[in-house]
Formats: sequence, structure tokens, C-alpha cells
Amino acid sequence: MDEEQQQINLMLDESATIRAYNRVPYSLINQEMQGLAKDTLDELTQICRYYQIYKDGARFFVEGSHGDYVPATLRYKMAASLVDKEARFMFAESPTIVIDPKGDVGKVTQQARDMLTVHSDMVTTILEENNFEEQIIKAAKDCFIGKRCAALINFNEDDGVTITFLPSTQFLYETKFSNPNVITKFVAFIVIKDTRNLVDKRIFKKKFELVRNSDGSETVYLEEQLYDGRGALLEEVTERQELLIPMIPAVVFINDGLTGEEKGESEIDLLYGYEQWYSKLSNADIDAERKSMNSIKYGIDLDRNSTKGLSTAPGSFWDLGTDQNLDKPSPKIGMLEPNMGYSDALKTSLDRIKTVAYEQIDMPNVTLETMTGAITSGKALKAIYWPLIVRCKEKMTMWGPNFRQMVNIIIQGAYVYPKTVQKYISEPLVPVDYEIKVEQNTPLPEDELEERQQDLSEVDTNVMSKRAYMKKWRGLTDDEAQEELEQIAYERQIIEEASFNGGFGESGENSSDGAGEGGSDSSLSGGYGVGAFRGQQMQGEEGQGQGEAEANQA
Repeated sequence: MDEEQQQINLMLDESATIRAYNRVPYSLINQEMQGLAKDTLDELTQICRYYQIYKDGARFFVEGSHGDYVPATLRYKMAASLVDKEARFMFAESPTIVIDPKGDVGKVTQQARDMLTVHSDMVTTILEENNFEEQIIKAAKDCFIGKRCAALINFNEDDGVTITFLPSTQFLYETKFSNPNVITKFVAFIVIKDTRNLVDKRIFKKKFELVRNSDGSETVYLEEQLYDGRGALLEEVTERQELLIPMIPAVVFINDGLTGEEKGESEIDLLYGYEQWYSKLSNADIDAERKSMNSIKYGIDLDRNSTKGLSTAPGSFWDLGTDQNLDKPSPKIGMLEPNMGYSDALKTSLDRIKTVAYEQIDMPNVTLETMTGAITSGKALKAIYWPLIVRCKEKMTMWGPNFRQMVNIIIQGAYVYPKTVQKYISEPLVPVDYEIKVEQNTPLPEDELEERQQDLSEVDTNVMSKRAYMKKWRGLTDDEAQEELEQIAYERQIIEEASFNGGFGESGENSSDGAGEGGSDSSLSGGYGVGAFRGQQMQGEEGQGQGEAEANQA
């Protein structure tokens, strides 16, 4: 590591250490980690450094100023931009969470299906009340920056079910040695009042422990305290008490990493060096352009007194004199114009650095210039973003099971604390066998016309039902789809009846009327056909017309 990088890291570590100490008091960390507080604080310092780079950009040293000018120090926040893009692409379309009957329970009764619908509606309402779609985008950013994040589920009769996402700087946790997926200890430090004055700062500590009993069962205990910024205890909010829920109501999301790693990796660590060099070269170009904008003027064999205070305004006139101390002066004046010949090479270097940085997280470098003249169909965009789609699918192998665990905690907590979910459901929640599915969604536009045609062909071949088609493409519920199908059947029946009656023609209707007036059907009248009946009808209409005329004359 060169001297410049060492000085930058030293500045970052000093600032990050101050932030780490000010965020959570060292005494609280030492109290929970039992001798591992130094390692924990070192990692916390590193994470605070990553957040500093995300907020302020990568630091760099300028070169070549020699005190002649103030160099540019514009920081290009490339790492922050890429982290935001990755989080938005992953969760801008919230994942679909479905609660289905358990696959190994055999035939599911209608009562069980109705209760599963109640479960699904309850979970959906709880997620909406907690702004789940907004929270997971922010949580993904925290996870990509700080290696991991956590979701804490709280059950309260007053507030209902609340979901709080925490960055890695605000929680500590431990897992089972035999099963790292089971959390045995979770401590959350929730900053409820953040001020520079440590006396006025308020930190809410929430501690869960999973304890194994002598009979082999496990019990979860909770305790809550309120501290100030110095780590002094202000209030014992909740003394140690046993919870009814069978697991710690928290889920930890770990970003990437290898087998056996429990701390995760930071995307900032991947992108920091590229952003640093990009900013350094870009600012050097800015300085070179600033220095070359005003050309350097020079004069040869000119009197110094005549060259003082020359105006550079348009149309200025310079009255210059030669140096009288020279025998044969050759006066001359000119300008030094830089040719900026390095521009093409610099552009190539900057493009290469930016491309490699984008490739680190499989983000396509899509701009208006690169997309000019390209096919922008749904399939083409999917091909362009395919590496990023695969990367997000890889990350969902961690996020998906944790989302399932989070929903499972909500349901299990609703079973043991039914009063906390009364505001979300209108009927009692009855336990039922279920399984939770999480489906990832991407914000890329789909070729809907082609997919619609394919679904319509499946409807025609009885592979897909009309109800499923309406629910998929028109967003109807089961009841709305049923009403629509009944309306379609009713309209078809009306059309069929109208075409059926119209098939007899006008003669059929007149024959029936004639039978009523004459007392016998035309088919039984010994040869009276339709034409004869129409003639009689016309004569009757004539007689009726003459009677009306006579009545008018009278």
C-alpha cells in the first residue's frame, strides 16, 4: 500500500472510529460481547467507514498543484450510485409473498382454504401498514453497504405488529453452533433520539435470548432498557420475561460471502478503488482544462513598463514599447495554446475504469448513447440486464428464505398473541397447515402482447381457465371473475335465444297470430297458407280503415 493510500485510510479510520463510538457506547457493546468488544468495534469502525464513503464519496489526493492554484476535489459518488441502482432493481417491484396449503396434507378442505385466505389477508395488511415495499429498498442498501441488516418483529396490543429494519451498526447477534440459521441471542440498539450532546441522546436496548431448558425445550426471554449516549442506564423498561413465541422474532440478512462467513461482504469494498481513481483522473482533467482556458501570453524584447496592466477586453488596444537596453531588439508577442492531446487517452481510461466498476456488480452501463439505435423490446432489455438478473436471483437465495421466516414469525406470533392482530382481521385466526412462497419480481417491461396471445391460445385449448386469465390480466378477484363469467354466460344466452327465435322468420309469428284470430292453425285449415292468411289480414285492415273514416266524417 503506497503512502498516499495509507494517509487516506488513516483519515477515514479516525473519522469512522469517532462515528462508531458516538453511535453506540463502547460499554454497551462490551457488556454484550463478553471480551469480543474490541473485534466488534473494529468491524463497526470499518462499516462506519463504508457509510462515510457512501455518503461523501471516496477521498483522494490531488497532484501537480505546487501551490499555484486550488485544485478541484469533486467526488464522483460512483459506489453510492451503483448500490442504489442495484437495490432499486432488486426491490423496486416488491416480491410476491403467497401463503398456500401445505403440500403433504392431502386434500385441502374449503374451511382450510378460507382460513388460509384470512392468513394471507392478515399478512398483506401487516406488510402494507409497515410500508414494507419502501423499507426493503432501504434495507437492501444498508445490507449492501454494511454487510448485513436485520428485521425485528414486535407484537404490541396498542401498535399491533410492527416490523423494524436495522443496519449492521445497530444490532449484535449470535447463532447456534450446530445450526447457524437459528439465532440464540439478538441485541438491538435503537437510537430513538440522536443528538450531538451524549447526555440528551437516547438509545433503546432490546435484548432477546433463546435458552435451552433442562427438559430439552427452548424458551425466549426479553428485556428492555433505556440508555443515554454515554451508556448510563436511565430506565428499566421491561424486566426479563418469558415470551410465548417459540423463536426470537428477528431475521438477519447477510450480503454475499463464502461458506462459514457470518459477517457478509460490502459492495463499497468492491467499488471503492475504482471510484477513487475515477475521481482523481476526472479532477486532474478539470484542473488541466481550467488552467488551459485562459491562454498564457508572452512577450519578447518588450519594455516591462509597457506590458503592465494590459486589458483583455474585446477590442482592446495595446501600446507596447521595446526594451531600450537592447542594441537590436526583436519585439514579439504571442500566446501559448495547449492542444489537450491527452483527451482521447483520458476518455479511454475513464471509460475502462467505469466499465470495470459496473462489471463488479454485473450492472449494465446503459446510457442514451449506448442505447441509440438498439432494439428496446422487452426481450432485448432482458438480455442486456441478464447478468444483473442472475445476480439478484443469487441474492434472493438469501433474502427469500429470510422473508419466509419473517412471515412465519408474524403468523406464529399472531397465534400466541391474538389481540395484537385484531385490527387486521375480522374473525378469529385458527391454526392451519401452510407453506410460504416468495417470488422475485423485476422492474423490466415484459412483452405483454405475445404473452397475452399465448395465454389466449391456452384458454382456447382448455389448458388455462377463463377465470385464471381474468385474474392475471385484468387483476380481478375470485368473486369479480365469477361475476364476469356469469355476465358473459347471460349475454351469450340472450344472443342464442334471439337467433333461435329469429330463425322461424316473420311468417312463423303471423301464422301463430292467425290461428288465434281465426280459431284454427293455418296448418290445419285445409290449404290456407301464409299468402292466403296475409290476404285476409290486409282485407281486415282495409275494413278497419273504412270504419275509422266513417267515424271521422260523423
